[in-house]
Amino acid sequence: MADPGQEALAPSATDGTADAPVGTTAGGAGGARRRMGAVTIDQAISSISNLMVLIWAAHALEPVDFGRFSLVLLTYMFVQGSVVRALVSWTVMVHPEDADTRPRAVLGSAVILAVGAGAICLAAGGLLALGDSPLSTPLLLVGLLMPLLSVQDVGRYVAFAQAKPRKAIVLDSLWLVLTVVALSGIALVHEITLLWLVVGWAGTGALAGLWVFGQHGIPRGRELTLGWLRERWDFSWRSLVAASSSSVVAMLGATLVAVVSGPLAVAAVRAALLLERPSTTVQTAVATSAGADIARERPDNHGLLVHQRRAMLVSVVVAALNFAVLFLIPDWAGELLLGDVWHLVTPLLLILGLRVLAMAAQSGVRAALMGRRQIGPVMIVDIVGTALSIIGFVIGAALGDAEGAMWGSLVGLVLTVIGWWAVLIKHLRSGETYPDLAPSAGTAETAAETADEAADVAGTGPVS
Repeated sequence: MADPGQEALAPSATDGTADAPVGTTAGGAGGARRRMGAVTIDQAISSISNLMVLIWAAHALEPVDFGRFSLVLLTYMFVQGSVVRALVSWTVMVHPEDADTRPRAVLGSAVILAVGAGAICLAAGGLLALGDSPLSTPLLLVGLLMPLLSVQDVGRYVAFAQAKPRKAIVLDSLWLVLTVVALSGIALVHEITLLWLVVGWAGTGALAGLWVFGQHGIPRGRELTLGWLRERWDFSWRSLVAASSSSVVAMLGATLVAVVSGPLAVAAVRAALLLERPSTTVQTAVATSAGADIARERPDNHGLLVHQRRAMLVSVVVAALNFAVLFLIPDWAGELLLGDVWHLVTPLLLILGLRVLAMAAQSGVRAALMGRRQIGPVMIVDIVGTALSIIGFVIGAALGDAEGAMWGSLVGLVLTVIGWWAVLIKHLRSGETYPDLAPSAGTAETAAETADEAADVAGTGPVS
């Protein structure tokens, strides 16, 4: 096996192009579009994998158990996303030089953090076991598998940072295929229960995570420490606060809705959010691609807006299609997709359509700020957005169960979108570029002009 540090500097065996040095454009606009397409394919595969498991759960489990499975999945997303993805994945995305030259050090920090994240799940599962909760064993299993599940996710972001998204496609395709095989095999020999569903989903993800070591090598010695994370701590701790705030929305919101309205309301909200998946998948993909390209190419303000506009244009088109489909889908198709949960979802279709349009209106803005390493403002907006969403969720659920919770979350989302655009325009007007680069000549003179361009895109007009 080739040394990963050398492999990162050699022509890519998967993408067919040599790595572009940080600060240069890899293939120009055409290369950016190809990478965006590849990242979109990867996100689609990842979403199909998760969607397949959720649809399987909706059909195989009672609605209450489907709500419990949703809580297990949310716990994984909250713990893994708040710790490993925030501290490692997003940090390496904006430090592509680390992905190129020392990916094993990145993976080593991820493994150590993931052990701690798994311990959180183990502790939660142990406490629930004291009360004979059906959630205890699934959470214990997720805790045990957390290190490899996290490595699988970090491996994807290392691939994005290296401008080699096809490596991520391999990882997610492997998880998808293994999940299909596992769940099909379980269905042949055993009834699908909550625990077996978690085995089929998390167990195969852990197996797919092993392939990351095949791509980059196994961390050893000083690489299996938090040394890399300590070097990037100035960025990563702020990323932790920002990302954990977003995860808190999903986890705390679901928990409070369950307390206020019961598990069926959680099931309705989670099932409804599945119908946003086509739009959110594309939005995540184009934002990820834009953020990685901005961090790698370090464009001026005009170039940054080119990446952001490209991401937003794709997102708006897909959101409009998603909005139309939500009103055209017949009941028989909805029942085929979500089973008995479909009747809980139908009152939420209008809200879902408005949510996907609102999310598309901010597409690429957060990624542009992350690509510029503006983690401080990102952290603030994420925290404020978290507070708005939780308040909307809880008040809405108290007033109108699942439908009220979704309306409340929509109000919080719209206010957050306005906040993102305000922060981006302020950044463009400031004349700042990248924290480790001195401002280039002419930056201050062109900042107001590019800020006005951003304002035009946002539909707010020039900033005075």
